[in-house]
Amino acid sequence: MRTTAASAYSKRGFTLLEVLLSLALLGGLLVALNVFVFSMAEIWGKNRDRRLFDQHARAVTRHVTELLEDAAFGAAGSGLEVKEVAQTYGLAQPRITFVMAAGSRLFTWPEKPLPDVEVALGVVDRAGLALSWQSRLEERFGQETPRLAVVSPFVTALAYDYYDESFKRWKTETEITRDASGAFLLPGRLRIQYQQGEYTAEHVVDVPVRGEGATWY
Repeated sequence: MRTTAASAYSKRGFTLLEVLLSLALLGGLLVALNVFVFSMAEIWGKNRDRRLFDQHARAVTRHVTELLEDAAFGAAGSGLEVKEVAQTYGLAQPRITFVMAAGSRLFTWPEKPLPDVEVALGVVDRAGLALSWQSRLEERFGQETPRLAVVSPFVTALAYDYYDESFKRWKTETEITRDASGAFLLPGRLRIQYQQGEYTAEHVVDVPVRGEGATWY
């Protein structure tokens, strides 16, 4: 039986030149793939600090939101109010305060933990966002400066949003304001400002009010 030229060519296998060309193409493909992988790794590494900072800011914002919601709507929630709280440097500052029935995992007790912990949220110089706390069952409650538990060292300031019913808009204040009678006003929203080196962020937290029936706009 006669074998055609086409069938003979198909059975003879690859030539050395074809093998070399295939290896050259494969090598070029691998080089291009390595360049792509290393360039992506470089980009990923450069943005790593930014991503970690953003993750931290989101986690802290979520924690503050949960604290305020639990104080306002939780089974043991006492509601939120503004009080003047003594600071470590001796001056009292207005703070958003609430009571935690069982304290927090952030609290380090000198002895056995106590319930009914009065907590104040605020920014402390050279510390960041912190919770001032003291149990109402302690013998020297109200006489000693509350302890501090740092939530985030990257929070540089809190701003307070108040809704102006007259103009139907929000107004941002750098300090907690008072009403005409001199009483502190609970803000409608908190603006948490973060900074770590060149990275900055601002997250807004709604301040819940127990029994509120309307949503702020």
